[in-house]
Amino acid sequence: MSKTIIKKIDKDISVTLFMSEGLAPDKVKLGREFKHLLKEYKTLSSKSFSINTVIPNNEEKEALAIQYGINPIAQEFTERNIVKIQNVYFGAVIQIDNKKEAINIFPNTALEYEVTRRLKEACDTTKPTIGFLLGHHEISRKKMQQITGELSHSANIESLYIDQFTDLNEYKVICLVGPKEPFSQEEIIRLNQYLEQGGRLYIALNHAVGQMSFNQNNGFINRVGIEDMLEDFGLKINYDFVVDSDCGRIRVTQDQGFVQFQTDIPFPYIPIIRNFSSHVITKGLNAISLQFASSITNVKTTSAYTYTPLAKSSSVSGIQNVPVFFNINKTWTPKHDFNRPNNTVAALLSNEDNNSAIVVITDADFMEDRSFDSFFLSNTNFAVNSIEWLADDSGLIKLRNKYIVNQTLEVVSDSYRRFLKYSNFFLPILLVLLIGLYQYRQYKMKTAWQSRLLQENYRLQLMPRLLSALQNRVQRETHRLELLAQRVDSASPEKLLKKGYSLTLLDGKVVTDASQLKPGDEVETRLAKGKFRSKVINK
Repeated sequence: MSKTIIKKIDKDISVTLFMSEGLAPDKVKLGREFKHLLKEYKTLSSKSFSINTVIPNNEEKEALAIQYGINPIAQEFTERNIVKIQNVYFGAVIQIDNKKEAINIFPNTALEYEVTRRLKEACDTTKPTIGFLLGHHEISRKKMQQITGELSHSANIESLYIDQFTDLNEYKVICLVGPKEPFSQEEIIRLNQYLEQGGRLYIALNHAVGQMSFNQNNGFINRVGIEDMLEDFGLKINYDFVVDSDCGRIRVTQDQGFVQFQTDIPFPYIPIIRNFSSHVITKGLNAISLQFASSITNVKTTSAYTYTPLAKSSSVSGIQNVPVFFNINKTWTPKHDFNRPNNTVAALLSNEDNNSAIVVITDADFMEDRSFDSFFLSNTNFAVNSIEWLADDSGLIKLRNKYIVNQTLEVVSDSYRRFLKYSNFFLPILLVLLIGLYQYRQYKMKTAWQSRLLQENYRLQLMPRLLSALQNRVQRETHRLELLAQRVDSASPEKLLKKGYSLTLLDGKVVTDASQLKPGDEVETRLAKGKFRSKVINK
């Protein structure tokens, strides 16, 4: 797509990039990518393609950037541990002939889309016309300036009525945004004829209407007659309200004694849609917030239109059939309230026979400027993508979300949320206990090893002393044994016999007293050398 457009341009192109010094790293990286992209365009261009870089480091260059439409961006930086804010400039000006277009570059800017879109505008002699229908109390274009501002870059934006003076075929796309009053049968016929000629419709209906006030607190269905036409093509808008656990919040006033205070509570009737198809319209979208929506189903018809769902509610969602009464104190449960997941809230009808197409979404309030904040930027993108896709046959819309990746988290059930909640509470405690137990065991083991080491060290120190004491004991016992041996030896009978003593035995027993003998007894006398026998004659 980009290659085809750049080759068609027969005029000189000049691109001036404004980049302040001290940009954040992500902006510096984006600047390098932008320069690389411009060099690719330059190699493909058959005409002069100049690339210049300006550093707005003085008042004159800053004024030039503002003059071209490059707005300053507030950026935080730290100096001597003090956080300060400075204005930086980061954008580009594309000049083709005498026409200049500014691109303010942000982290989510689709660079190739922005550059190619401006190049396409330069080589296209006419722009398609997009009409916003009036006459049924539709939402005013003044309330959708962000969307119409984006569309005005590539199309002429007009308001129209379906009357005898209006040729609907002059409009590439007709947008029906939030009609409150019903369409006449003649208007429905005119829209059908427009589609038969290859016309394209963008339809955003406030089909489900919620009333929340002191007097009313209910929801109803507002039929405008377009629903029957869509059902004939195979798309049925149901008489229900989609509810989702992934939802927006409302502020309510509550009484506590004599004190009133305001608090934000979840309100499932404001579904946050994150479940998108892979169609080029919804590719890369982050989330859109709808203020009351009805479900869409595909019905069988003989129509040549092909039905394609574009956006669905989460896996924890459901529907409530009308009549609906809002209860802000209601306790919502998956079993009873969110028991019908993935409800279609936006769909595409396309007819290859006549090249007509219809994008339908069952909420229109999401397109108002007041609905946008920094998180729900995809509200704008969904509407702009849908209308640009319907208006553009060149495929330029494919570049808008080419490098955008949906980074949102998948919606989880209440049970899983409780699991995560208690896991986050108890898991750190359990980890602290386990770490404490491990460290206690390590301490005990270390203490035990230290005690064992001290004991072994003491035993090793005590061993020489034990050996010395043992040696002394052995010496003493040896000396004592020697003394005993001497005493035993000195008391030996043989020693006594050698000294002249003799030993008298009677019947083998030693005689120690003469009264033991009587005349006639034979005794044996032992000497140191030899022995003899004798007989007692008298005593």
